[in-house]
Amino acid sequence: MPALLQCHRLSHSVGTKSLFQKLDLTIQSGDRIGLVGHNGSGKSTLLSILDGTEQADAGDLARNGELRLETVEQFINPRLLDFTLLEALLDKLPEDEKTTSRYRADQLLSQLGFTETESGFLVKDLSGGQHNRLMFARAVMPDPNLILFDEPTNHLDLMTLLMIETFLKEMRAGFLIISHD
Repeated sequence: MPALLQCHRLSHSVGTKSLFQKLDLTIQSGDRIGLVGHNGSGKSTLLSILDGTEQADAGDLARNGELRLETVEQFINPRLLDFTLLEALLDKLPEDEKTTSRYRADQLLSQLGFTETESGFLVKDLSGGQHNRLMFARAVMPDPNLILFDEPTNHLDLMTLLMIETFLKEMRAGFLIISHD
């Protein structure tokens, strides 16, 4: 099984606070990893380094050429607030795939507990839990082989949490989930 992403001796500090030192991490295709730590311990920073939005202070990060990486963030992108739920999901795809992927988008929204009527709701009118499900759907839509989750259980009721867990169990993509609980 090939490594999709590999860190070697990764170190990062914020100000004088060392978040991690000489971290070695290998994520292979299909891996399912959970990382638990206190708030402020550097979990989100690590994800930002892994997805390339931040740089580590030291160490090496290698990405396999086959890596198709998506990230589920903690908060909805404000740019999406005036989109409908369906538009926000299809926004993840290249323009030429949006029309042909509409059925798949509708099916994914249904699998995540959204009704056909809700697909026309504006993102700004959705609850926090619905935002989380949308962010999850946006990560799944482009068919990644690795998904990074940043606190995915925030704002989720028990039924939605169980639905997401079931979806994760059946998903082919590997994932790394960070949480403080």
